[in-house]
Amino acid sequence: MKPAKVRYVLCEDRAGYAASLTPQRVYEVIPDPAEANGMVRVIDDTGEDYLFEADLFRELDDLTGVATEVTVGLTWPMKAAIHRIASQRGISMSALIREWIDEQLDLPISA
Repeated sequence: MKPAKVRYVLCEDRAGYAASLTPQRVYEVIPDPAEANGMVRVIDDTGEDYLFEADLFRELDDLTGVATEVTVGLTWPMKAAIHRIASQRGISMSALIREWIDEQLDLPISA
C-alpha cells in the first residue's frame, strides 16, 4: 500500500487561537474524517494535534516558495566531523546537512 501524501497548510487567520496558531506559519495536516465537515487537524504551536476550522488555513500544493531557517547548535567535535565529511565530498557543510535531512525525512519534492 502506498503511504499517504504528506499535506501542509498555511495559517491565514488564528481567530480565537492566538496561543495555538501563528499567522503565515506552515502546519502539517493529519488526516481526519472531520475534514468532510470543514475541519482540519494540524500539529499546532503546542506540538499537539488539534482540529481547527479549515477556513483558517490555505492548502499548500507547491512548497517551492515556502522557506524557513533553522539554527542548529553543534559541539566543536560535531562541527569538525561535518566539516571533514563535507570537505572530502567537495560540498559545503550546509549542503551536506540538507542532504542528510532529505535522506531522513519524507518531504514533498521542491525545485
